[in-house]
Amino acid sequence: MTNYEIKINIDDAFRYLGGHGEPDGEYRPALSGAADTILKAIQPRRVMGIFDIDRRDGLSLAGTCLELKGMAIDSLLHGCSQCAVFCATLGSETDLLIRQWQIRDLAFAAMLDACGSAAVENLCDIINDEIKGEFAARGLYITDRFSPGYGDLPLELQRDLCAVLDTGRKIGVSVGGGGLMTPMKSVTALVGISESPQKSRDIGCKGCIKLNNCEFRERGLTCYGQTL
Repeated sequence: MTNYEIKINIDDAFRYLGGHGEPDGEYRPALSGAADTILKAIQPRRVMGIFDIDRRDGLSLAGTCLELKGMAIDSLLHGCSQCAVFCATLGSETDLLIRQWQIRDLAFAAMLDACGSAAVENLCDIINDEIKGEFAARGLYITDRFSPGYGDLPLELQRDLCAVLDTGRKIGVSVGGGGLMTPMKSVTALVGISESPQKSRDIGCKGCIKLNNCEFRERGLTCYGQTL
């Protein structure tokens, strides 16, 4: 297991709690305390595979049963010959900690949950940098990362991604009904690999499966931290 040095962005955690802007007053020290508590419990793990992209009949990953459906992922992987697929998790210890605090202090448990979301996002950033560095050394380029549930890529794809990566056996991540993962602070993602530079793509909200039922949009935000 790689010894990842996870950092929690308190502003991101505040946003996950439903806050706007930066936390002030009692929120920042309280969130900082929750972040310190989470960091003592997490056991970051990841598993990854690199696959050739097959476009002979739609968009799929060679040697697997994975079919990548939707305009968003098709656009992201345009011009890519390979795709990195990974699953990252903070481990079951984080779930247990949050459940324990839900009995003792719901407000602090909510802060732990928000800090857990910020922590797993940072883990994904670190893994993304690993992929970028590995392929840059070969003269290759990567796209932004993209996860099931973004745009029109079905959330249920997580089950197939986890099956291909054998996440249950390798890092203890399973997928339940509706494509939700256990431990809950777990993420699957895809990153395209290309021989030419790839520009960052503004995914936006159009075409997202949660467009009409999005808690972020209700607060005038996007899920990636921008103001609508």
